[in-house]
Amino acid sequence: MNKISEETLQRAWLAHLSGEPDQVIQLLASDNVLTQTHDDIEPAVLLGLALHECGRTLEAADAIEKASLLGPIPDDARIALASCYAQLRRIDLARELYLELALSRRLDADLMLKVAAGLSAIDSPQLAMKVCEWITEKDDSVGQAYYDMGVYSARCGNALYISEALTRRALQLDAGNFHYRVGLASLLIQLQRDGEALELALTFTLDQLQHATCFSCLQRIADLLNRHQHTDLAVACQERSDVLRAARATNPIH
Repeated sequence: MNKISEETLQRAWLAHLSGEPDQVIQLLASDNVLTQTHDDIEPAVLLGLALHECGRTLEAADAIEKASLLGPIPDDARIALASCYAQLRRIDLARELYLELALSRRLDADLMLKVAAGLSAIDSPQLAMKVCEWITEKDDSVGQAYYDMGVYSARCGNALYISEALTRRALQLDAGNFHYRVGLASLLIQLQRDGEALELALTFTLDQLQHATCFSCLQRIADLLNRHQHTDLAVACQERSDVLRAARATNPIH
């Protein structure tokens, strides 16, 4: 059995850090890394992460599970494994793994946000909200945690003024964040405060709208802009919404 060379492993890491998962797979998959010894867990994990990034969910789950048999795997790999379970409709396993990670209370904010997003994706917005609360208890300067908490609160069926307050808190911490502003405009429309929503929506640029990520928010904003004859922005919102909606239809769980 051939051990992965340090040169190959280094090249794989560079490809991973450069966002080139296909290159990682090309470098590692042919070397049978999933049958390595306990000392060779690193390439097995790296292969699993690359497969996950490429959407090869079943292979990724198999790779990360086999890596975990070699020894402890890093938290980002465990989150990727939970995501794989969710996409494979192994929902109980996904929820159990996400909760195990969250309850440890040792993850950094970025990883905890991924755990919260994963829980929300498997229809557990209450748990996702709790994870975000834990983030803010540890560090009240994480704007994304407040914003995401507002999203999850709405999904829980709570009054929208709670989501508005959380979104405004996120904007206090990061006033220039375009995604937060899109979310706030959408909330204002739902709260029937069209004047405020329109004032905010008219600050958006066509280039910014190409980076928006919430198709339902964009649809509301497009409808509002159409009602007030702001055609160019309305068309941009609608087109971006359609693209995002189509992408969600092909992969409902991320």
